[in-house]
Amino acid sequence: MTEKLPGVLAEIADLVGEANAILIAAHAGGTRVYFPARADDNHWLVSCIGRHNADILCSHFAVDGRRGQRVDIPLYVGGTYRQVMRAIHERMHKLDRDDNLSSAEIARQAGVTQRSVHRYRARHRGQTKPNRKQGKLL
Repeated sequence: MTEKLPGVLAEIADLVGEANAILIAAHAGGTRVYFPARADDNHWLVSCIGRHNADILCSHFAVDGRRGQRVDIPLYVGGTYRQVMRAIHERMHKLDRDDNLSSAEIARQAGVTQRSVHRYRARHRGQTKPNRKQGKLL
């Protein structure tokens, strides 16, 4: 199950579980964080995943058992880049089939820019229903 987690998140998931690894990614994804040799009760890691799990991670990442270590936590968006892009394109395709939606509305609902919708439409021209709002030029 942890094959889908990137980098150090898979290592964290093996130690304290996938749910806790995802919580850490949600809190600190895309940043470099410090794992002390032992976290205080007010440390972000303790409030994020609990004392027991924080102790497990801190002892795992401790250098010589005495010093903490900085670790780059990767972003986690629920899958690989390809899976995320495929889901976005499927959503745009579904929304684009509705003739009543403008490109701005599709962009808002799909969570992308309006330009992305225009690029998507240009790439898939002829594969979707023609735009009946515009007449033929030639």
